[in-house]
Formats: sequence, C-alpha cells, structure tokens
Amino acid sequence: MKFTSITIAVLGLASATSFAQSSNTFYGLLDVNVASTDSGFGSKLGVGNSGMAASRIGVKGDRSLGGDLKAVYTLETSVAPDTGVSGNGAIANGINNSTASSGGLLGNGVQLFSRQVFFGLQNDMGSLTIGRQYAGSYGIAGTGNAFGVGLFGYSGSLLPVIGGMPTRLNNSIVYATPPVADGGLSAQVSYSTGAENNVNGNVAVGTTTTNADAGKTIDLTLSYAKGPFYAAISTWNGYNASYVTAGETGLATKQGTQVSANYDFGIAKLYGTYVTGTIQGGNYENVTKTLSSANGGSLSVAVPIGKGKVLVSYTSLTDNSSLNKSATMSGLAYTYNLYEKTTTYVSWGQVNNNSNANYALANGGDLVGNVSAPGVSPSGLMVGLMMSF
Repeated sequence: MKFTSITIAVLGLASATSFAQSSNTFYGLLDVNVASTDSGFGSKLGVGNSGMAASRIGVKGDRSLGGDLKAVYTLETSVAPDTGVSGNGAIANGINNSTASSGGLLGNGVQLFSRQVFFGLQNDMGSLTIGRQYAGSYGIAGTGNAFGVGLFGYSGSLLPVIGGMPTRLNNSIVYATPPVADGGLSAQVSYSTGAENNVNGNVAVGTTTTNADAGKTIDLTLSYAKGPFYAAISTWNGYNASYVTAGETGLATKQGTQVSANYDFGIAKLYGTYVTGTIQGGNYENVTKTLSSANGGSLSVAVPIGKGKVLVSYTSLTDNSSLNKSATMSGLAYTYNLYEKTTTYVSWGQVNNNSNANYALANGGDLVGNVSAPGVSPSGLMVGLMMSF
C-alpha cells in the first residue's frame, strides 16, 4: 500500500511552516509450509513458516528535504504465521555499571524490530543510515545461490558461519553508494560500534570476560551487475562479544572474505559462492577453537520451466581447526508462480555432517531442530506457499 501526502516538516532548523513531500510504503511477506524432517530423533511432521523466505511486516519511506536530499527510514519486524510470534526476544544489554549500555531502554525490552530499523539521509551521492541494519556481506550471501535466502539446502544456512560473517549489525552506520559505471557498480561500507560497553578494561561476566571493544565490526562490499552477469566481493573484520576467562587472553577477531557470482544463460542460471575466514586471537584457536579457520563454497543452478523453476544446489564447508567439524549439504527444489507475488514450492535438503559436526538443517527462517548427536545428518522435505505484498 503506497500513499503520498503533504506534511509539515519539523526538522531542526527547518521552519515549522515549510512543506515537504512524503512517501510511505507498508509491505510484508507471509510464508507457511508443512514439512517432514529427521534430525536424528525420527521423522517429525510439523507446520512451519519462512520456508522460502522469512516472513515479515514493515514500513519504509522517505521525505524530501529540498533539492535531491531526502530523509529515509525502514522499520521491519519478523513474524511467525504458524504461532503468531513477532520480534526476536529480549534486548541483550551491554555492561555500563549494571545499566543498559546502548539506547534508552533501562531494562529488558522486546526487540520488536528484530530484522532491521534505521533512519538517515539519501541523495545522488548515496545514502547514510544509522540503526540495526544488514551487513553488506550477508546481503550478498543469497546472490550466489539459486535457492536465494531460503528453502532446504540453501548455502546461506551453512556458509555464513565461516569467519563469523556478520548478518545484522546493531548500533551501525552504513554508507551505500548509488550505482555507478553505467549503473553496474555499487559499494557499501558498514561499521558497528558493537555492544557499546562503557567500561574501562576487562569485566568478567560469569565464565566469560568482555570489554569496550566487544562486537565492533567493519564490513565492506563491492558488487557489479550488468545484463545477465552479477558478481560481488565482500570482506569483514570484527571482535567477538566475549572470551573464555579461563584460558583465553582477549577478544578474538572474526574476519573473512566472500566472492559471489551468477550468470543467466537463458536456458539456465548458474550460481557460485566461495567463502574463507578465521576466528583467531586471544588464544581462541587453542581454547574455544570453533571454526578458527574454515572455508567453503557452493555451486547451484536454476532451470526455468514455464512459470516454474527447478533448483539444484551443493554446498561444502571445510573446518580447518583442530575440531574438524566439516560438512556438505545438498538441496533440490521446485518453485511455481501461482500469481503475481504468490509462489508455491516444494523443497528437499540434507546436511551430511562428518563424525565431529552437528550442523542443523534450516530453511529461510526456521531451524528444523538440533541434531541428536555429532555425525547425524539431518534431512527434510517441505511444501509451502509464499506471498509478498
């Protein structure tokens, strides 16, 4: 639903009698499914949501500030049609002398806009926004896989664990360029100030320790799209939120690089992704060890058949740490456009864990369930319906 109105602008130095053009859009996506899965506890039948893409409701808009400058905003919350739950639980406060370290909430609140919420400025030079936002690396994670951001077997449910790839960043500042080079080249810089812990030095919290650098992250993305070809590269570097007091000496650094591409041949569209990364420093690689060094990639293809598509995907994750938790994942799906913005789908996927690994099967928004034991390979079959508005 789109609507435009003439509103009185109350914007700092702006006169209370000045006028601005405002545009606001209410939007959403609903996705429901029925799935049969086995994570080592036997076959389970369940009703789920967000199979092909995460269900959500949001509002976004802009207001002209004169010339080509405008204020822009987005507020987006997750929603589970199967249970009616919205948001993502309690706020995780930082450390500031027992008081919330970031924002105006002095106690535990509900993270209603768990998906994203930001506000900022935009003009012909790009946009600068502040809030809870997607990191560029996670934004391109789905562009290198035919399954996009969902369905059983999509690479984005496995590869982002490499190097601790940032997904959404709290307390973030994001600058995104407009498309340049004939509309094909664009870039994004994301910086998060982290948990904003207002402490001097290290502070122990239970069995872990944190400090003022916790969660600070920078993420850079460069992408190019022209005709049937798309390619992107991203890199990130950030601190862990805490470290194990007994054994580790400081916050580990999460860093990595991702390359993503796809090409549309007409009769088929081919996709590929490669990710490499480390989580190291502060003796992390000798104590916690999890994915201290890892790499992986995926190859997938989409073949259009009338109003539908057949999708095939294969993903591999190699854990080079001493824990050796490696896995592969296969996926097969068929999507059919029933109507504009309305799609039905069937999807099968399986994670093949090695004897040390316990990665779970996931779709666009649901974790099917933790596996019963390391070495168990979860699988599932899902039929669903998605509509966006």
